Amino acid sequence: MEELLDIEHSKEEREDFAGYKISPKMIFFPKNESEVVRIVKYAYTHNIPVVPWGSGSSLTGATACKDCILVDLSKMDEILEINDVDWYVRVQPGVKLIDLYEAVESKGFFFPPDPASFFLCTVGGAISEGSGGMRGVKYGPFREWVLSLRVVLPTGEVVKVGEPLRKNRAGYDLTHLFVGSEGTLGIITEAWLRIIPKPRKKIYTVKVLLPDFSTVADNIIGIRKARILPEFSEYIDADVIKALNRNLNAGLEESEGGMLLISIEEDQLQDLLKVLKGKVEVLEGDEAERLYSLRSQAAIAVKAETRTFYAEDIVVPISKLPEAISKLNEIAKKHNTKFYIISHIGDGNLHPNIVVDDEKEMEEIFNEIAKVAIDLGGSVTGEHGVGIQKAKMMSEQIKSHNGEKVLDLMMGIKRMLDPKDILNPDKYVELAYKFK
Repeated sequence: MEELLDIEHSKEEREDFAGYKISPKMIFFPKNESEVVRIVKYAYTHNIPVVPWGSGSSLTGATACKDCILVDLSKMDEILEINDVDWYVRVQPGVKLIDLYEAVESKGFFFPPDPASFFLCTVGGAISEGSGGMRGVKYGPFREWVLSLRVVLPTGEVVKVGEPLRKNRAGYDLTHLFVGSEGTLGIITEAWLRIIPKPRKKIYTVKVLLPDFSTVADNIIGIRKARILPEFSEYIDADVIKALNRNLNAGLEESEGGMLLISIEEDQLQDLLKVLKGKVEVLEGDEAERLYSLRSQAAIAVKAETRTFYAEDIVVPISKLPEAISKLNEIAKKHNTKFYIISHIGDGNLHPNIVVDDEKEMEEIFNEIAKVAIDLGGSVTGEHGVGIQKAKMMSEQIKSHNGEKVLDLMMGIKRMLDPKDILNPDKYVELAYKFK
């Protein structure tokens, strides 16, 4: 690799947030697109796997590798343009989301997608993972805010896909092919993201302490039937509240059924209060911000509770939430365990965190929970992605809901763009296809 050693580099082992190991031949820290191209062309010529790295907040082993070239994009961290007429921001992939928020807000704009790891994750990683977040119930996941991308393909060629326009019907939608592709089709080097003016209506946060887990579904279904659209609608169960109190000194009031947090515009507040069940408190200002911050750190608090940590990420139709919750209770009882449940409950996205020590039993529980989502017409992943962890159950979902031909189509795309199979191999679609 001597011809690449003028690019900043190191050699070290890493571990992602979920504990998957990364043991690369070399880690490179490119400072621009040209250096990314050089690295990828070298890897393509020498048949060496290449894996892009944002900040390592993946929960599914999406960056796990051995003897790969790891491309750490953290040095490509410039916000290149904030366009206040065409309403987009143009950024490099290493920009941290929290820095992006602050930059656009200083210009009077708002970028809604907010994965819980926003304080450490990067734009490139969030695009590659198709991240969701707490505001997804109103604004949708990351993919709905990506207008255009520059991408280095596995061959080292560079393409720009999409346009920084709200309307563009010229050709297939290749932009969103790369969104959520988990670094298996290309390495993102630049992104145009849609921004909107900062909301002007006053926002309240409503905290609801619940008597039992099932009441959360009653509340969400009641909100939907009343045609109320919150900014976010989040849930943490009783064990997560205790973990936050123990590990982050949160000082939260504990409740057997956990806590529902809803952010709502002032003109919908009274309608919301009419349908809520539980101990309700309306908050604003510092305390509302504190609860939002604690919710975003809930996974960190849970991880501190245990040596083992498997984060589930199922989605079910809102109408099926009562059945999903009942099934989760049955699985927990069957295995004599408990789940630390964190949830974007407003859009049916549940994160039951599995903390049993036995790896075989953990995998069994994991698959049982995923099967619940499949059987209820949902998905095995809403925002965390697939990586290594969910490939088998992704295969099951697609075969059940869409048919094997869809897996064939996905694998055909991978083979066309990556004929030597060098870019983040043996994961995601490729691994799911092997379970076909």
